[in-house]
Amino acid sequence: MNSTELKIISSFIKLLGASGIERITVSEICAEAGVSKRSFYNHFRDKFDILNKVQAIPELENDDDISLAALEDYFRKRYKWLLEHRNFLRNISFYYGQNSSILQFRDSVRDLLWKVMLRDNPGLEKTAELDHAVEYFAYSYLIFVIRILLLDPDFCDEYFHREHFIGDYIPPILLPYLHY
Repeated sequence: MNSTELKIISSFIKLLGASGIERITVSEICAEAGVSKRSFYNHFRDKFDILNKVQAIPELENDDDISLAALEDYFRKRYKWLLEHRNFLRNISFYYGQNSSILQFRDSVRDLLWKVMLRDNPGLEKTAELDHAVEYFAYSYLIFVIRILLLDPDFCDEYFHREHFIGDYIPPILLPYLHY
């Protein structure tokens, strides 16, 4: 990303720390960033495009090490990011419109779990029963993330320091397909 994009993104995050996404305009973002609307539109389609870039869920660092332990490490790192951006996330977490961060996070968690399961079990078929269990896990984890945003972070911090914390959320039907 170049410096203009970073200015726009930083301004967007700052504005979202104080207000919901529906209330923020491109003009306000540009004024905060000190850039023209033309410059804004050279880098982003709209404010939701910024949201996509800001909340992009990074891939696992090493695709060769796709395991449950790697997934837990990934979530530990993601947790730190969530804590650092709590105000921003609170203001976008209840938005369910275009590019909903909640639904994108759920989809990313679901896709990562499938990736881990398929890596450990190359011939695994995506049956409706397994897909439902993976979806259940993704929603359960999403609820936990919302607790991070709304509850005392000390409670959540203690939880994330436990070994194999993710196991509490995995439906028993998936356990045979996941290995530490």
